[in-house]
Amino acid sequence: MSRSRISKITYSQDLPVESAVWVQKLITKLLINELDIDCSVKAKLLHSADQRFRYKGGN
Repeated sequence: MSRSRISKITYSQDLPVESAVWVQKLITKLLINELDIDCSVKAKLLHSADQRFRYKGGN
C-alpha cells in the first residue's frame, strides 16, 4: 500500500470553470493511479480522459 499524501486544494471563485476542470482532472489522475494496471494502460486512460475534458470543454 502506498503512503497517503495530504494536499490542500483551493477553489477559485474568479475562475469557476477552470477550477472545476482542474479538480476533475486531479481526481481522475488520483483514481487511475490507484489502479493495479500497467503504466502504459494508465497513460492511455489519462490521455483519453484529457481528450474528453477538451472535447466537452470541461462540462
